[in-house]
Amino acid sequence: MEADNQQQDSTAVAIGQELRAAREGKGLSIGEVADRLKLSVKQLNAIERGDFASLPGATFARGFVRSYARYMEVDADALVARLDQCVPLDTPPAALVPVNEEPAKASLALPLSLGALLVIAGGWFLLPGAAEPEVQSSVPLALVPTVADPDASAMQPTTSDVVAVTPPLVAASAPQPAAPAVTAPVAVAASAPSAAAPVAGQGRIELRVRQEAWVSITDADGKKLVYATLAANDSRQLQGRPPFRVVIGNAANAELAYNGQPVDLAGKIRGTTAKLELN
Repeated sequence: MEADNQQQDSTAVAIGQELRAAREGKGLSIGEVADRLKLSVKQLNAIERGDFASLPGATFARGFVRSYARYMEVDADALVARLDQCVPLDTPPAALVPVNEEPAKASLALPLSLGALLVIAGGWFLLPGAAEPEVQSSVPLALVPTVADPDASAMQPTTSDVVAVTPPLVAASAPQPAAPAVTAPVAVAASAPSAAAPVAGQGRIELRVRQEAWVSITDADGKKLVYATLAANDSRQLQGRPPFRVVIGNAANAELAYNGQPVDLAGKIRGTTAKLELN
């Protein structure tokens, strides 16, 4: 359980670092982003720290992260999916179904009234000289079968009820076509050139991260060679036309080499992010 909590905290911090690195990579202050997204600076600071527990709730946290990611041009769906792993979904309270007691009271009223009348009628016969036929005619005995008949008829199933339950058999015979969409991506991946092969007039970058870190590398043509969060112990070999603009979150746990020569990131780190240009 403690290991799961640590993993969730690490994922939350990585999400905040990725958004912060994207903001710093665009040269925006946290106040400018807060004005654009109509959020408070305190809420954005909590997101960048990975402190989602201080936000109004899980639903609001997902909305804030999605808006922040879209404004930073980061994959919002991927970030929210990772956020679901560390921030539990809000559970709505179970709805209370009101119980309508009026029909039950109404159904009991008529039998009780009939019973009272029968008791009065029985007592009337016990009185001296009270055996006149008028008393018998005053008892509404015709009402007795009307009380039992609706309940008895309601218990009898009808032919229409039985037919309505029968499911259609046509849908079961329709075959579902298979979608063979696997071979195309494999063919493209197999034909992709190796990033390690040097090309004249281009530079080569080798990157490895010991812990999860967000990385953005853009070449001179404005092409994003990498713009994603790398998992722990992940490595990339990239090439393009220099100069390169490099932004690395959690840079203290990253190793960078340019054209086979190691690059010292220690002097480039501000907070947890390193920003540099490779020529």
